Amino acid sequence: MKTLVLVWVALLALLAATAASSFVPLGGWNSAINLAISCAKALLVAIFFMHLRHAGALLRLVAVAALLWLGILFGLSSADFGARTISPAPWSLRY
Repeated sequence: MKTLVLVWVALLALLAATAASSFVPLGGWNSAINLAISCAKALLVAIFFMHLRHAGALLRLVAVAALLWLGILFGLSSADFGARTISPAPWSLRY
């Protein structure tokens, strides 16, 4: 029970760090820092609250496969977004 309370306090501290980082103008680094904080929070939730620390090998493998699949989806989506060109709508063209 003490471990879960400490994890909860760590999650609250990471939440405070996320909120505090929105007031610090770091340019493009704000997104990177907030992404790192959110990954740390997700890892804490998965390991302690979803009990993956004491889970069997198959359940851990499924969790890793889900993260891998999520990474593939994000990678393909960002590749599609990066390959698109900006084209105006046909009704907004001025002749």
